[in-house]
Amino acid sequence: MPRELPGLYWDEEKQRYFPLASPRRPQVVGPSTLHPPTKVQSALQTTRESHNLKRHVGNRSLLRTKEDARLSFRTTHKNKLMHQISCLQVAQTSHIASSSILSLTCCAITAFQAVSYNNNVHSFAGDTGGWFYSSVIGRDEPVTGHHTSHGWRPEFSLSSEISSICISGSRCIATSFGPESKILHFPLDLDSEDIRVTRVNNRSVRDIWTADFQGTRLVLGTNDQAVVIDDAADRATVCFMKTSSDVFAVAQDNNIIYTGSRAGIVQRFDSRIASTKGDRIFSDPSTTQNNSVTNLKIFYDWQLLTSNIDGSLAMFDLRFPSNRTPIMSFTGNINTYTTKTPIAVDPYEEFLFAAGQDRRIRLWSLRTGGPPLVSPASVFQKPFEDPVRALQVVEEEEGVLGLWATSGAALYKYNLGQRMEEDSEAMQC
Repeated sequence: MPRELPGLYWDEEKQRYFPLASPRRPQVVGPSTLHPPTKVQSALQTTRESHNLKRHVGNRSLLRTKEDARLSFRTTHKNKLMHQISCLQVAQTSHIASSSILSLTCCAITAFQAVSYNNNVHSFAGDTGGWFYSSVIGRDEPVTGHHTSHGWRPEFSLSSEISSICISGSRCIATSFGPESKILHFPLDLDSEDIRVTRVNNRSVRDIWTADFQGTRLVLGTNDQAVVIDDAADRATVCFMKTSSDVFAVAQDNNIIYTGSRAGIVQRFDSRIASTKGDRIFSDPSTTQNNSVTNLKIFYDWQLLTSNIDGSLAMFDLRFPSNRTPIMSFTGNINTYTTKTPIAVDPYEEFLFAAGQDRRIRLWSLRTGGPPLVSPASVFQKPFEDPVRALQVVEEEEGVLGLWATSGAALYKYNLGQRMEEDSEAMQC
């Protein structure tokens, strides 16, 4: 071991002493350094390593984000293309089947609803004479062939025009229009419950224009008010919501009730609040539109579709009730004075169907709005002989949709997306 000499240092490589002022500096060999790094140097080194690690992780996160955005764009673009293909297929629908209901009064059908329950398809219809009809067929049986006059059965007469039919769970509700409006309770399982007819025990209630039935709650649109029955079976609680105008349209979302009136006003009520005063939404409180609201439907939990007597169709954002500008409009519908112009939406909430005063059915994309989807070969281009009073889209099989429409005393079924040549090929096979 060389000795330490004042002013000199030992160079292990040269095996000799050098002055400390020499430009050659001692080299640190291995971890056994004579002068270990200070705390400041260690902190700087740790900070530098941490920064390099963060930069590496940040680069990986950026690359992952870019990849996720690329995949998301691909998925969105794919969904958009698939929707465009579906729009083209539905617009080209050319297959339609018709049947008749053996009406006891030869009156026009004013209401229709169908639902699958216990492996059967239950269908209900009502006419201007007040008769309520039903039809039950097996789930696996061909629907169109059985919806003929021999498949329908008159169940009950409410003495005046059937204004609406609603289904919730195992119960069907039908309402009648007139000074002595009635409510028909028809169970889907007749073995466990009987058919019965009730009335709202209030002389101020008449002219039931429409109804909405969800869960056990029934909402009626009547003269100058909406009537809310919390339990339609027991009629335990009845609430009257004053609108000062006839209610042509109603919709409900949990405890919130929406009404559309003859005066062209959309109001919102909270059934949990004792006060029956509603809030006007999507309109200027200081003015009256005088453009009657004929239909209301809720989509995606936060959008409200409205139709007016002038034929306009628009979508509003329920999260911004004071905004009078719709987020989407559907143009091309025709109406000037008819209050009974039905609309329907498919179960996947992709398409909107509306019947116009010109006795034509039009369809739109709920994603894009704008003008109707048209095709020269489509049956939607042909008008009916009588006004269309009811519409409903049902899913008969997985992914197979059918549009039911009533005109006069006839019932029509559109096989959406199916063309006549396709049906002929299927029959030949």
